[in-house]
Amino acid sequence: MAFTSTGRGAILLAIAHMKQQRKVALLPSFTCSSVILPFVENGYQVDYYDIEKDLTISKERFLEKAEKMHPSVILVQNYYGFDTLTPMKEVFGNLQKQGVVIIEDVTHSLYSGIPRLTADYYVTSLRKWFGIPEGGMALSLKGPFQDKPTDSDSELERAKLDALYGKYRYIMEGIGEKPEVLGKCRDAETMLENQGGIHGLGDCSKAILASVDVAALQKQRRENYGFLVEKVNGLQSIDAVFPTMPAAVVPLFLPVFTVAESDRKLLQAYLSARSVYAPILWPSFDGEKGLSLENASPTVKWVYKHILCIPVDQRYGLEDMTHIADVLTEFDSQ
Repeated sequence: MAFTSTGRGAILLAIAHMKQQRKVALLPSFTCSSVILPFVENGYQVDYYDIEKDLTISKERFLEKAEKMHPSVILVQNYYGFDTLTPMKEVFGNLQKQGVVIIEDVTHSLYSGIPRLTADYYVTSLRKWFGIPEGGMALSLKGPFQDKPTDSDSELERAKLDALYGKYRYIMEGIGEKPEVLGKCRDAETMLENQGGIHGLGDCSKAILASVDVAALQKQRRENYGFLVEKVNGLQSIDAVFPTMPAAVVPLFLPVFTVAESDRKLLQAYLSARSVYAPILWPSFDGEKGLSLENASPTVKWVYKHILCIPVDQRYGLEDMTHIADVLTEFDSQ
């Protein structure tokens, strides 16, 4: 196992360890560009498999694509903490027997107790789960990593810490100007996106990671999701992607679909004006750095246009969830 500065670095480490001569990657069509670009930048031919509206893989189309491409590596992931991969477990196992390498991105399911695939590599980004400047991790079941990164990116860590501290003071204490705070956040994200090579995890991030109360994180997220999803299930303008929460799930967000495409931007702005930040996870990567979703299914394109993520993380409690529920209800009644 190796800790890296970013999830992207974790993927790069796995790619370097594979040492594949034939480079053909089959990747999820619903993901972020930072998952795809490490393959592209390492000379891989990439194509994408489709998902359904419930975020499970479109099995028939997946098999057709795999038969056509004969991929050397396939990256898979569960979404938002929920088990969306188990129906494909046998398929992935059969492909592994044929020599295909399976990488599971466990970012969304890191703290869930859902069934794990028997993958060849596991990679993750840590930043989505708590306030940490940077953080990624890679695990190999194909032998130990020979060149684990040791040098951290101190410049990135300082920039991210400065941005996180400024954001905290602005939100919690009312100190600072919004344009300046947003500018620091954008600059730090740009630095992260443009980071080259594979770096190790910085000392500050290691200390934060070591102090995380995992049990408390899991409990609070489940309580928040359980309370809020009941309210969302009674609304007309949005639908919860996962209307129920199985016992093993620890949710990353409460993802919803707006019934009307035009409502997503309106709802996001409505929430923001009432101090609720709901990110779009993810925006479509179509057109970014030459990437294309032209051949993605209509369902995948629909998901990209309708999804919005409501926060349920461990910083919040019942009072916050009640506020979010009230805001969603107000929007729904307009």
